[in-house]
Amino acid sequence: MRKSLLLLSALAWMGITGHAQAVANFSCDEATVAYYEQGWDSQEEAATWTYESTSSETWQLRATPTTYGAVPFTTVDSESQYSLTLKYGSNQHETATSPAIDIRPGSTLEFYCFANAGYLIYGAWKLYAIEGENQTLLIDQFLWAQDNAYDGQRWVKFEVDLAQYAGKSLQFSFVYEGDYGEDEALDGFRIVQVDDNATSITINEGEQVHFKDLSTGATNWAWTFAGGEPATSTEQNPVVTYNKAGTYDVTLTVDGITITREGYVIVKGQAPEAKIGMPDEAYLSPFRAAFVPVDVPVQFRDLSTGRPTSWAWEFTGTDPLTSTDQHPTVTYTTPGTYSLMLTASNDLGSDQDVMLYAVQAGGAQYIWNIAPEENSDLAAIEMGWYGNYGGTNWLGMPEFAEHFQAPLAPAQIDSVAVYFAKTTCVTTDADITVKIVAADEQGMPGEVLAESAIKASELKYDDQNVVETIWHFDQPVKVDGEFFVTIGGFPNNDGDDIAMLVHRRGEGEKCTSWQFVLDDDGTGYGYLETGQWYENVDDPMSFAISPILDYEVSGTTALPVTLRDADQLVNLNGDQIEFMGAEVVNVYDLNGRCVLTARTTTGLSGLPSGAYIVRAQAGDRVQTLKVIK
Repeated sequence: MRKSLLLLSALAWMGITGHAQAVANFSCDEATVAYYEQGWDSQEEAATWTYESTSSETWQLRATPTTYGAVPFTTVDSESQYSLTLKYGSNQHETATSPAIDIRPGSTLEFYCFANAGYLIYGAWKLYAIEGENQTLLIDQFLWAQDNAYDGQRWVKFEVDLAQYAGKSLQFSFVYEGDYGEDEALDGFRIVQVDDNATSITINEGEQVHFKDLSTGATNWAWTFAGGEPATSTEQNPVVTYNKAGTYDVTLTVDGITITREGYVIVKGQAPEAKIGMPDEAYLSPFRAAFVPVDVPVQFRDLSTGRPTSWAWEFTGTDPLTSTDQHPTVTYTTPGTYSLMLTASNDLGSDQDVMLYAVQAGGAQYIWNIAPEENSDLAAIEMGWYGNYGGTNWLGMPEFAEHFQAPLAPAQIDSVAVYFAKTTCVTTDADITVKIVAADEQGMPGEVLAESAIKASELKYDDQNVVETIWHFDQPVKVDGEFFVTIGGFPNNDGDDIAMLVHRRGEGEKCTSWQFVLDDDGTGYGYLETGQWYENVDDPMSFAISPILDYEVSGTTALPVTLRDADQLVNLNGDQIEFMGAEVVNVYDLNGRCVLTARTTTGLSGLPSGAYIVRAQAGDRVQTLKVIK
């Protein structure tokens, strides 16, 4: 009888299904506890580190970095007093090194840095982990900026996974080297460890929380997130975004068992992060963030995060020059290349986004459909045995097209640049033909406005640099509506392997690529000469096809320039760049940004002092000069 009672009790506890009763429990990836912190908020706290300097401009504690437009760390942490700052100087080699810290399992290093992107080429830090006599590079600030397309000056959070260092004793050392770079600042340095028993977590507005179910015996999950998006979920491990400051409860119910953690998510308000959005109606360019005509209104967009409540825009070359609208409309009145700045603010502080020489108004410029942040993701699209999308293929696609929106004012095109990922060919005499084609009433490629052909052997490729192949038209072609640039004639004999560079996007994102597909001949092995254009909606992307569009429309072509020296394309006369056979000249700063494009004699007087690279091109001939202004 006793054994029967024990069995009945066990069955009652397990339930009629024979399974143990569920126990609800949860945590999240953001649940951590800090076991080392350095905020540089007092001389005593800062003195726990060691500092070395080779310059009179050494490490200091300041409430705000000294660089123009800097904001204090209170915009991130309202309790901050000071930050560790370094003022730029000449021939600097400065170090700031932590004491030895015992690294626990599941640890992450966190810290913030304020820096001006435009000057990192002149001076930047590297962060090392030091274990005895050995040191390991964790972050190279300059390379990080290049890899992440960092173009602002703001407080940026860095995180380093320290899992491989668990059980070791490490020092961390910032080593700054530079020659007249720009001021930098560090703050919020801490090492945290995963803590599933944390009673609350703290995040900033707009950040995500990655919840993780720690329940036992659960077969279904019902979450409720006060203040979160989404507000509910039935996923086992949901990801939730919190966009508004406050303290919020989280509830999880599993198999009828409920647990609520009151005040589990603490969301801190923060100063905004300013971000300028270029006009939708402007053209993108490999060398500019936006290309617009003069005397045509264009609207800039505020893309700032952090819930700004006021905006202060400053423009150059426009009417008006300033605006407090969130999305201002301005008109560029004079041809040139211009900078702009946005200051976004709320009750917790402000932030600035500065874009130097970002907008070209009027004149001529390369255009394409690839945003600056997408430039680093160009590649060929290979389809295995079937060849390449946008090049040699055996799928009955002899021609491809890139769609362009209508110009904001009458314009003309005299040439097209195309960038290739592969140019291997055995059929060297194949004609690769580029056309400017007007969009028809259905928005498809229609009337051919101009065309030009070069041999497959003339296509340009360099495995070290992205280089252009240019097709020139006999006469500039005028465009005033939507148009396409088509390219075709890629040979597909054994050994031919040609592919354009492409930026590939996700489902539902912008697509500007088209392909002409031949009709099947019914045998399953061949194609007819007829076919149809199709937009590539199934795999959104843009080709690296770049017509050179000129808003200065004229009735005649440019007069030819007589070469005084067969090898010289440009001549420098003071700050004037004189054309001596060059078709186009691009001027780059030392960050690799194109700050000026010219197709006729021009001056450098509008550029700030510094070093520049002048690159002149005529056909396949290139001349480069270094200029100190």
